[in-house]
Amino acid sequence: MFYIAAIVGSIFFLPSIALNIALALGAPLGMYAMNGRHKVVPQEVRRAFVLPIIMQFIALFTILSAGRVLPEIIPFGITRILVFFYAVYLTFYTATVLFSLSAQERHVMGFFAIASTICFWIVAVGTIQ
Repeated sequence: MFYIAAIVGSIFFLPSIALNIALALGAPLGMYAMNGRHKVVPQEVRRAFVLPIIMQFIALFTILSAGRVLPEIIPFGITRILVFFYAVYLTFYTATVLFSLSAQERHVMGFFAIASTICFWIVAVGTIQ
């Protein structure tokens, strides 16, 4: 049952990863991130997207591992801690997106943030069994 939430959550999480990669490469999608402050993220700010991209790939791996979609590479106790960490992190991230000054970020990325956060929580709670 929880593997379905893991798959759905990872699918809803992919646009966020894709957006951060595109922003780091200079795509004019700034209205979907950072309160829509920049249409194109300045070159000196793009490097700051590297760590969030890495964290997002770890989060993607974590939800798929915790949902038993991917094989267990790290001990399940650590995976459980990580999936709860990312569920809490995404809860706060979703709150910031929903209060963004940019309508595009609120409406488009807000939908993906809410959906992926719910799935992360479902999988996290499912690891307690």
